Amino acid sequence: MKTAYVHHAESTAMQMMVVYLLHRGLQITASFATSEQAEQFHSDLSVHDQKNCRIIVAPDLGMKGIESVLSASAEHMQGLDFYIHGSSWVDELSELQSDPAAFALTSHRQLSELFLYTRAAGNFMARKQSGQMIVPILADMMHYSGFPSSPVYNQGAQAYVKSFAKEMTPFRVSVNTLTFGYYRMENHINAGRSRRKIYDMFTLKPSVPELEELVQGLGLLLDYGQGMSGQNITWGYGIPSVL
Repeated sequence: MKTAYVHHAESTAMQMMVVYLLHRGLQITASFATSEQAEQFHSDLSVHDQKNCRIIVAPDLGMKGIESVLSASAEHMQGLDFYIHGSSWVDELSELQSDPAAFALTSHRQLSELFLYTRAAGNFMARKQSGQMIVPILADMMHYSGFPSSPVYNQGAQAYVKSFAKEMTPFRVSVNTLTFGYYRMENHINAGRSRRKIYDMFTLKPSVPELEELVQGLGLLLDYGQGMSGQNITWGYGIPSVL
């Protein structure tokens, strides 16, 4: 059975990814910001999924603590095939306008977490010479249509992944970002045709996927990601093509 550690599983998108991974037959360790969030998510799972999903509360930011938690999780699951580094999809412009100092500290913390957690996971995978690290992000293009946009975190994550991938390639460990396109937001589900106007940029007016459908794009890297590294894989509509 394949295994995965999912960090920041408290966000809606990451919880749906955890459920998708469980349905794919993986054994999961999911870390949450608080015990309340962890217990609520675990109680909502089916009995079968609960057996394959271990929940923990993420440790304070520190390399030794992170390495200890990842090592214990890998030992519990008898392996670590995937490390998935989640984050909340938030509107950074709104955060910056409301409190610039807090925004700067939050951005520093997010990128520091990405650095420390992937380093810790990479140390373990390098010894086994096998594994994948995946950093899911949300495309920024749809910002003016009401979708959250996190350009500071996104660009920082992509730049770091490209650099870190070069270090991990000799150890047969792949590191990639997975950029998701637009999805049907909960507060707009019943908005009807008026919400279709935000997709007028598309000639064919594609159907708007639910977030639950969108996260299934994770399967691209689960099935085919081992052979590539340092890439930004895009999945869904609303993302410009790069030739």
